[in-house]
Amino acid sequence: MHNKIVEQAHHSIHHVHALIHTLFTDANGKGQPALEPLMSEFAEHFTMVTTSAAIVSRAMVEQMFKGAVGAKPGLEIVISDLQTVWQEGNSVAIRYKETHRLGQRESSRVSVAIIGMHHHNAQWTYLHETPLSQES
Repeated sequence: MHNKIVEQAHHSIHHVHALIHTLFTDANGKGQPALEPLMSEFAEHFTMVTTSAAIVSRAMVEQMFKGAVGAKPGLEIVISDLQTVWQEGNSVAIRYKETHRLGQRESSRVSVAIIGMHHHNAQWTYLHETPLSQES
């Protein structure tokens, strides 16, 4: 059971970021239609801490995504270094690195997502993003 929950959480992280990519790039005009499946991944009580340390609700995240459709054509998102940091019952916390590339600019963050599995569906309840230094 443990491995199945972790596998489903990893799949959800990749799936959510594929939807975010579609929304931001508006690939083939599918940005707006990506909003509903993207938001269905987030629990009603979802909150997150952004890279600028703002605490935002699910409703605020949805508003941000609505305004971001097509805002970053050419964006690449790479997810790597997925690690399970906690698991209890059907919930798991996964730490991962997220890298955005747009033109010559690249930025990365390390995030921790708390994801619960409910009837084989992932529900994100919390996300905390920490920016990585741009100096390498």
